[in-house]
Amino acid sequence: MVDIAMHMMDIAQNSIRANAKNIDISFVESQSDNELAFCICDDGDGMSSEMIEKITDPFFTTRTTRKVGLGVPFLKMTTEQTGGEFQLESELGKGTKIKAKYMTNHIDCLPLGDIPGYLILLFIANPNLQISFEYEIDSEKFTVSTAELAAEGITDLQNAEISAAIRAYVKENLGELVRIRKASSFLC
Repeated sequence: MVDIAMHMMDIAQNSIRANAKNIDISFVESQSDNELAFCICDDGDGMSSEMIEKITDPFFTTRTTRKVGLGVPFLKMTTEQTGGEFQLESELGKGTKIKAKYMTNHIDCLPLGDIPGYLILLFIANPNLQISFEYEIDSEKFTVSTAELAAEGITDLQNAEISAAIRAYVKENLGELVRIRKASSFLC
């Protein structure tokens, strides 16, 4: 994974494979603490305590198409190499919460990447899921969700014009937030 958006997509795909119906994605930047907390919570199948112990091992996977599972171990590694931390909470039948904290003033902090692009892909490919997204820098916040869009009558997310407009909307609003970010942050 070369950026945080790819990690977001990978972890969200894990939630989808775990039969989640609701996925909450949040990013919270604290400029005073030079931190970015990235969190994905779902209501999927959850994991046993035995699986939780193995999940950060790159040679463990529940998938049958390959023998390694690199997404979670790479996420853990990229957070820790910035001096940040990784947390995973899960319970069978109740879902999973993954939180990765990056130190944004560390040179090894990954770039954000194309968050609007990956987010719209999640919306398009999963029309039956409730996906919420939030990005906050200090006290400024932007949110969007499939439920919010549906309440506005926007339901055909697979329509190219509609998905392009939503992507542009997300990109514009994230761009507004970025304008308040300190120059010392390695996020881009």
